[in-house]
Amino acid sequence: MLGRIRSATATSGVSAVRLRTVSRRRVVPVLGALVLAPVLFAGCAAPSSSAAPSATATPAPAGGIQPDANVPTDVPNIPELRGNVEISACEQAGEGWRASGTAQNPAGGDTAYTITVFFTTDQATVLGTGDTTVDLPAGESVEWEIRADLTPAAGMRCVLRGVGR
Repeated sequence: MLGRIRSATATSGVSAVRLRTVSRRRVVPVLGALVLAPVLFAGCAAPSSSAAPSATATPAPAGGIQPDANVPTDVPNIPELRGNVEISACEQAGEGWRASGTAQNPAGGDTAYTITVFFTTDQATVLGTGDTTVDLPAGESVEWEIRADLTPAAGMRCVLRGVGR
């Protein structure tokens, strides 16, 4: 039945009838679209419930740890310089945490880098931040260290957040 569909059209005042053949390749996609349209647009309908939306609070991290309330949003960062800085240690230091590593200056002139590290949980909650500025002679490497006073969590991470000048 889908092999050929014939349609007849009559023109006003003329008794001529025009026959047209429609192939299966044209009918199947059109029928498919008609069948799927209600399913696709069902999610666009207004919700049937008249209940007002409510806000939910994000729970605080477990274990008494406190997220940093003053996380900087404007951190010096030049992406090309990040490859010149390495974090080689991320470890507990006294009652806080420390990150340390090396910074290198492959350029021909002296420079200084501002290195910023975020100390986070394994779920990316920022518990502390720190930065340091290191002076780098041309072609040299310098060791750096950043410490933060915080209550460490299991699975702590040291994230190189930015390297700038």
